[in-house]
Amino acid sequence: MHPVDAFLLEESEEAVWESYHENSKTSRATPHLYFDRHPSDSTVVAMMNRLRETKPHRDRPRIALPYDLPGSEIDLDEALTGRESARGFGPGPIATADVAKVLRCAYGVTRSNADGTYPRPFRTVPSGGALYPLELYVWARDVTGLGRGLHHYDPTTHELHDLGPFEAGGCFVQKDLVAAAPAVVLVSAIFQRSAYKYGERGYRFVLIEAGHAVQNAVLAACGRGLAAVPVGGYFDRELDALMGLDGLHESVVYTLLLGPREPE
Repeated sequence: MHPVDAFLLEESEEAVWESYHENSKTSRATPHLYFDRHPSDSTVVAMMNRLRETKPHRDRPRIALPYDLPGSEIDLDEALTGRESARGFGPGPIATADVAKVLRCAYGVTRSNADGTYPRPFRTVPSGGALYPLELYVWARDVTGLGRGLHHYDPTTHELHDLGPFEAGGCFVQKDLVAAAPAVVLVSAIFQRSAYKYGERGYRFVLIEAGHAVQNAVLAACGRGLAAVPVGGYFDRELDALMGLDGLHESVVYTLLLGPREPE
């Protein structure tokens, strides 16, 4: 056996991800609490009412984003086939309206659920139990009409909360690429919003949902002629600490860089 293969085999025998994957499986032989004996509807609704729909940041300035958002320059088929991960960005800023478009498409509210069993309005992504555990932040570095710094997106009002100065370039593996991006979308998860109902399985649902949201954002960016690249290479504890997250109950699970396309 090749030494590298032997090393990988030895590592896999004690890999934490394998234990997690096994422990988060649904089994007919050993029914899991979060499917066969999950909380009653009334318990779920009571907990949803206790947990905030989105972080309020009531003490921070609020910035209204435009509802009259620019349309896509290409159709969905073209966006899907034309999407690519940017390896660089062109010069200059991007517009606030384009950032608003990306955020709205990524995780915006689409319609009310007032007549349904559960109180959360629906959004642009499927969410396990309609629990919506994600929070979106924007690190604005060069966005026309938006001050530099960290902003939190409130999808219920389509507003940003200005969280103040922010610099996190050193938290990323690809520092040069981040330094060239006018905007960085940071997707965090509040895990309890999903785990209280689905237990270990809820963590899977959180990560799946983050993928849905970022893919929406990527396609929206492509439709506006922007360059985008999803990034998972960051130092979690450092980034969470800079954002004021405890890294356990809420932590960054995905990031997305946005900017103008490089000149051809």
